Amino acid sequence: MHELDLETAAKNMLAHLSASKKSLKPLYLQPDRAVFLAEHLHIVLKVYSKSKVLESEYATAQRAAAIGVPIPRLFAFEAGPPAVLAMEFINGSPLSSRYPLAAKEAGTYLQCFHALEANPPFSGGQDRWEEFISWWSNAELEKVKRLAVFDLQQIRALQKPFETLRPLLVQRPVVLLHGDLQTNHLLVDPHTGKLLAFLDFADAQPGDPLMDIAIASLWDHDLAALLLAGYSGIAWNDETRQLLTLYRLLRHIAEIPWLLERGFQELAKKDIAEIKRLLEHK
Repeated sequence: MHELDLETAAKNMLAHLSASKKSLKPLYLQPDRAVFLAEHLHIVLKVYSKSKVLESEYATAQRAAAIGVPIPRLFAFEAGPPAVLAMEFINGSPLSSRYPLAAKEAGTYLQCFHALEANPPFSGGQDRWEEFISWWSNAELEKVKRLAVFDLQQIRALQKPFETLRPLLVQRPVVLLHGDLQTNHLLVDPHTGKLLAFLDFADAQPGDPLMDIAIASLWDHDLAALLLAGYSGIAWNDETRQLLTLYRLLRHIAEIPWLLERGFQELAKKDIAEIKRLLEHK
């Protein structure tokens, strides 16, 4: 679907909400999805050519709001295609370890979100978490192998921790994950240090709660302990650290083909450099 079609769908939604004729500011543009801001109305409009993805996000966001997780106010949803979700614009900063109170608060809300029901199969069709992680890691390593960003010796070294730590994955709890809990999806008021909102539930899926913690702390490892300070029931021990390291590695690997396919070469280079650094320090 052409980007112009996505913008037209966003403008039609905005006109329905406010009769506004003003232009939209693009925040993110891809051939199959876009995010626009109506600055004068403080409304964000997400537009996806794949309606089911945005429909799932809308349903999950409603479930999160119903249990008290802070999210932007949802104004309207149109199934399309393309699907359009209109919500309140939240002006905040990404969560980091510089905001320990907000991080602890986020951990508490995350635990509440994780309590929402979610069951396998996982996104690859597997019924067991360890089988899913094995499948996912191998699939992503095949992608980076085809891209030739690592040599064969490095690929073998990257496979090893997923084989070694597989026994730790067998008894892991399965909850409803946010699925893409990068710090841009956890907004904080930089003046008060208070948590403002969780954003973007499009990738919500079942999985180990530590996966969300690992993604949130991908580039800020100190954030993990702060999140877990507000999240009861997960001990800060060697097993937790090992799993966080494993899940962060998987995230770094998976980001590379995703970013390169969408033209974000500089961000992909950052992941590649981090993986090479990890390999050098093994």
